[in-house]
Amino acid sequence: MNSKIYAIMKKEMLHIIRDPRSLFMAIGMPVIFIILFGYAINMDIDNVKIIVCDHDKTAKSREYVSGFVASGYFKIIKYTDRENDLVLSLDKGETKAGILIPVGFSDKLSRNKQAKIQVLVDGADTNSTNIAVGYVRGLSFLYTAKLTVEALNKNGMAKIRQTPGIESNIKIFYNREMKSRNFIIPGLIAVIMSVIMGILTSLTIVREKEKGTFEQLIVTPIKPYEVMIGKIIPYWVLGMFDMLLVVLVGTLVFGVPLTGNLFLLFFMTGIFAFSGLGVGLVVSTLANTQQVANQVAMLISFLPVFILSGFMFPIKSMPVLIQAVTVIVPAKYFLLVLRGVFLKGSGLFALLFEFFVLSVFGFLFMLLAAKKFKKKLK
Repeated sequence: MNSKIYAIMKKEMLHIIRDPRSLFMAIGMPVIFIILFGYAINMDIDNVKIIVCDHDKTAKSREYVSGFVASGYFKIIKYTDRENDLVLSLDKGETKAGILIPVGFSDKLSRNKQAKIQVLVDGADTNSTNIAVGYVRGLSFLYTAKLTVEALNKNGMAKIRQTPGIESNIKIFYNREMKSRNFIIPGLIAVIMSVIMGILTSLTIVREKEKGTFEQLIVTPIKPYEVMIGKIIPYWVLGMFDMLLVVLVGTLVFGVPLTGNLFLLFFMTGIFAFSGLGVGLVVSTLANTQQVANQVAMLISFLPVFILSGFMFPIKSMPVLIQAVTVIVPAKYFLLVLRGVFLKGSGLFALLFEFFVLSVFGFLFMLLAAKKFKKKLK
């Protein structure tokens, strides 16, 4: 390695080691992200708390309600005789749904008439609400089919054991248990890499300006590209370390499957890192203070990857104009790589397009950083 680049790299590494804020950002933030996203954010819906008001109090009404408990998706926390308790429990946030079974429920079913129930659902959380409503409809349909079979058998059609219908044999690939952690934690690598690369690198040049050491670099025979390379290498290494940390915690602690090639994951992560490094260097050369650089880097590195990359929100559900904007977000393509390698076991051939796009982004951002970086004072 060039001795000048090595000197700059060693100097930058000492900056990181001696700066508690940089160390926390590099090591502490990934750990916090893993804990928050791994434990706190859970999109899986189960044990939905419900309250039941059964005015009918018959064998059929109790049988219908027992189907909710047996499904494993619902947990009945209270039975009541007052309808107002349903609304009150929703207001207090004690339950997510309330089921009201009117008088005559069993009688109408016995006379082959349509029996109606009322389901009150907390719509504040639309995701949970939509899933819970789907569960209620599915359980009601299954109970109706069961009653239909019983009615047919009662009328002398003893050979009928089930109603005619279509049975869907569903086979889920890649994430068979449908765990949200398997979807979120791989994408967390993109978030951490973008933040670490963007924010930390954005402080490199502007720190020299604030401390007055930039003048020392100017009078040295070091070329601008040597300064730039020497400064980005430590952060590239830090980013790869953070990636390894997330992979180890994700696979060993949270049980996220890594079905693909680990070396391919490192290779693609290393390419993606150059995009963040380039953005950080551009910000650092343009900003005059570390505070400004930190705020700008956070704005252009964290928010796009969190909102516009498909990490938390599906891109196809966004307006067409916003979808067009996501095309220039490198993390969008890196997320496809991460989830492809982790869950699908995708190889390089399947990820050639993403490899090409990430390489282009990395080259363009580093080229822009080299153009903006000049070894002279304004």
